[in-house]
Amino acid sequence: MLSNQPKQVSSTAFREPTIEDGPSIYDLVNRSKPLDVNSRYLYLLQCSHFANTCAVAESDGSVQAFISAYVRPDQPDTLFIWQVAVDASLRGQGIAGRLLGHLLDRQHLAGIRFVEATVNPSNNASQNLFASLARKSACEMTESMLFEAHLLSDGTDEGAHEADILLRVGPIKS
Repeated sequence: MLSNQPKQVSSTAFREPTIEDGPSIYDLVNRSKPLDVNSRYLYLLQCSHFANTCAVAESDGSVQAFISAYVRPDQPDTLFIWQVAVDASLRGQGIAGRLLGHLLDRQHLAGIRFVEATVNPSNNASQNLFASLARKSACEMTESMLFEAHLLSDGTDEGAHEADILLRVGPIKS
């Protein structure tokens, strides 16, 4: 019998990704609209070169959620969140927030005071994720235009893209 109820995660492990996670992460992002899908190669790089600023949530031996991020080279106290993907069956259960919290709790990121991310205006889930981080951290979230839609679109209906709004949360107290 099929159920419309969200899948309950009995035990979820949060950890750094490994190279072996790359194909699963690619598949997860590919299923996670409205995220832009990057190349498999990029996800392999994120799982190797950027593993210490990325995280996966694993349940029953499979990757169920992924967050990619990096410390901005020009602002070493700022963690830029690139993508957050959660399997559709687990959305609405706080997995993204827990995964972000896991990432920010890593010792080598103790100096992070600001979290930034770009969010499309229609992506309410991501907006809520970062607004929640601001509330929990008792700090502000500001918004500004980073990339206007015409810079991200290829001029076709299929290549239409919304603007990317920069959200900045902080200062976060360590």
